[in-house]
Amino acid sequence: MQLSRVRVKNFRNFKDLTIDPFPSPAVIVGENGVGKSNLLAALRLVLDPELLDRHRVLDADDVYDGSLGIVGGAEVSVEVELSGFDDDADARAVLDGAIVSLAPLTARLTYLFRPRQRAIDADTSGADSDVPEGELTAADYEWTIFGSTDPGNSMRDVKRYAAFSVLPALRDTEQDLARPDRSPLTRLLRELPPAAENLERTLAVMRQARAELAKDDNVQKLTQQLTERITALAGPRMSMSPTLDFAGREEDLLRRVQLYIDAAGTRTIDRTSTGMANVLYLAMLLERLEIRRVTEDGEDTLLAVEEPEAHLHPTLQRHLFFHLLRNLSRLMLTTHSPHIAAVTPLTSLVLMYEENDQIQARSVPKALLEERERKDLERYLNVSRAEMLFARGIVLVEGIAEAYLVPALASAAGLDLDAHGIVVANIEGTDFVPYARLLGPTGLKRSFWILTDGDQTNLDPQQHAHLREGGLTRAVDVLDVLSPADGERMRTTLETMRLAELPEDGSAREGRDDLVAAAAQHRVFVGEHTLEIDLARLLDEEMRAAFDELVEGPVARGNFADALRAALSTTTPQQRREVLSRIEKKEVSKGRYAQRLAAHVEQVGDLATRVRTLVGVAPDQPVTQTMLMQMGGCGPLLALLDQLCRNCLGRPLAPGVEMDAQPAVDVLDAG
Repeated sequence: MQLSRVRVKNFRNFKDLTIDPFPSPAVIVGENGVGKSNLLAALRLVLDPELLDRHRVLDADDVYDGSLGIVGGAEVSVEVELSGFDDDADARAVLDGAIVSLAPLTARLTYLFRPRQRAIDADTSGADSDVPEGELTAADYEWTIFGSTDPGNSMRDVKRYAAFSVLPALRDTEQDLARPDRSPLTRLLRELPPAAENLERTLAVMRQARAELAKDDNVQKLTQQLTERITALAGPRMSMSPTLDFAGREEDLLRRVQLYIDAAGTRTIDRTSTGMANVLYLAMLLERLEIRRVTEDGEDTLLAVEEPEAHLHPTLQRHLFFHLLRNLSRLMLTTHSPHIAAVTPLTSLVLMYEENDQIQARSVPKALLEERERKDLERYLNVSRAEMLFARGIVLVEGIAEAYLVPALASAAGLDLDAHGIVVANIEGTDFVPYARLLGPTGLKRSFWILTDGDQTNLDPQQHAHLREGGLTRAVDVLDVLSPADGERMRTTLETMRLAELPEDGSAREGRDDLVAAAAQHRVFVGEHTLEIDLARLLDEEMRAAFDELVEGPVARGNFADALRAALSTTTPQQRREVLSRIEKKEVSKGRYAQRLAAHVEQVGDLATRVRTLVGVAPDQPVTQTMLMQMGGCGPLLALLDQLCRNCLGRPLAPGVEMDAQPAVDVLDAG
């Protein structure tokens, strides 16, 4: 049995949060303060059998601030749907009154916190009260857990079968393991105790041993001294006869079993690291839950663990949770760790975020991605790239050069991408479609941009039609995901346009600029050629300086400078090859060159002036998106940066001299 859908209304920071589908297992990620812990608290209201009933009575602080509140009669509800129990006769019997669907078999349980009807009637009757007329207090509320859709169908006891348990962040497991009343080892031994005859035999030996120990002269002497001391302090009227003895009950014996971390039994838990103590704690807890699950009256507990990464080395995080997430379906994690996110199956992710001042959540439907795409993306999301799951905005780029240079250009524009939660993700290729599906409106619904090279060629139109306008072909493929109608219209135009040969003077095919502008409306920015060629007019001086630092010899440096100078205007394929061949040679390489160039770009102090010069506008006039898109070359890249500046800083990339900054637009809301 598993959670398949969750809806929370008017609870804490949730106005109306729906997670559908709710995956199993589930890894919940999101920024600090988005409400991951509140989601677990909401689920406890419905499913946690260990939550005391008095804790199901909410306070005013538990009710969503934007609602009517308790005084206004606001209702709080937490609705969960359970599925996957078709073959479990016991579950079907227990949940019979909660069934809302037969295909698939689904039960719905709802926690409801609402005003009592008599309280509403009293408030509208005008009776005397210390509370202003019409206002309610928590005392006027009641709670219930009901099945299906009828609040009168009380099913409070079902939570003992569909159990939910939350393990808080593992901050001090060593102390918990040292205390028998809190140690999972004690609870584990209660679930799987030693045989009764073995316990009795052990206790008999202990009783005999303690009798011998009690005869010891020092033990008898200490007993007598304590008796005399108490009599001296309290007087003879206090009747007390101290006796030293040793634990002899079965429970006492179990509570005193200790866990050692070596075969010789010499090193206790406090001799290991905090991280390993956490692993031991989690292992014993999971083992106890498994024992309880397989008993005759099995309890199928859903375990939620908050921030399980605490004190765990990154390598151990990846290994441990790779194993758990592929072997336990009844598991839920909340985490900030990209190491855990990197080993999480995509279909287990739940992303929580704020949009339009409300908390929303998205999961990845199983049908969203083809199996090949899903596996490729899961391999791609290593630790550094998994940051995109925690980012407020993502810029997807083809390669290492863009990964270095886009942040450097943003820095030169006064925009710190890290500070604004923007991640530049290098996909190491040109197939952006799976990423668009994952991040787009039917997936995680993230705010993202795509930057791709233009890659205009005159290859054989019969054999390589899609490569004659490589960048625009990729853009149209992405638009088929983001906006199918626009994608279809663009594809029709593109298929006709790319049949034409490129003009001999190096200019673009007729109609290309319109398609590039149309793609940019969907945040897909297509360059003119390749990044290095496109940047030549903007960063001529910095590009020569970076090359000179990597290559010895005046001849090689001079040849590069000449090739770059020829690329400052419209270029032919041969002129572009002259530049790129020198950057791509073994002793330089595109990645190393981009890394060196980025260091120079970050120091550019007049980027806005350069942009304005290229566009050809006066210093007091701001540069618009349309102007940037029309300039060719690095124009699409600059248009992307312009959008980021407007969204994050409230100003364009190249504002007018007297222009005041406008309020920044949240990147999640930006179109």
